[in-house]
Amino acid sequence: MSLFLAMAMFAFVTSLSPGPVNILATITGANHGYTRTIPHIFGATVGFVSILIILGLGLIQAFDDSHTATLVLNYLGSAFLLYLAYKVATSERTEQNKNKKDDAPTMLQGLLCQWLNPKAWIVSLSGVTVFSSNGVIPIEDLGAFSVIFFIVCYCCISTWALLGLTIGKYLEHPIHYKIFNRAMGGLLALTVVYVFFISK
Repeated sequence: MSLFLAMAMFAFVTSLSPGPVNILATITGANHGYTRTIPHIFGATVGFVSILIILGLGLIQAFDDSHTATLVLNYLGSAFLLYLAYKVATSERTEQNKNKKDDAPTMLQGLLCQWLNPKAWIVSLSGVTVFSSNGVIPIEDLGAFSVIFFIVCYCCISTWALLGLTIGKYLEHPIHYKIFNRAMGGLLALTVVYVFFISK
């Protein structure tokens, strides 16, 4: 039981902390509402847990042995997330697109946000290392860790989306919408740059 509590605490702290995926959830919640954010939340949760599982099953050794693979992942992920930051910062609300629904992130985009998110790999590597014995995490512990992380991660990303939903009530005016998206796009870019450098 103490092991499960430690896993839950680790999952809670790392999932609730600011990061690219949580910021995108806030932006999506503000611009599209919570329901339209669910695909992003679910995709991001599945994406993170899948990283955790494959690292726990042994891929962690490849990252320990190959600095090049880690570096390539960091560059690709940072470039993708910076592109998303640019798209957010330059989006504007007009009468034509005010009620547009089809530009909310999809489940696949949510999953890719995790797979190309340096923070997700750093947290997963840390989690597998912390709860492993001699570099190996028992399969039953990995299963429990994955289930715990799925529940906690989904709830934490949802919290950020609900925060965005609250903020969205004040974004009816195009100027407010523009200011919010530019501020959040800039914050997303700063978060990506910060995570990139601490992962090097």
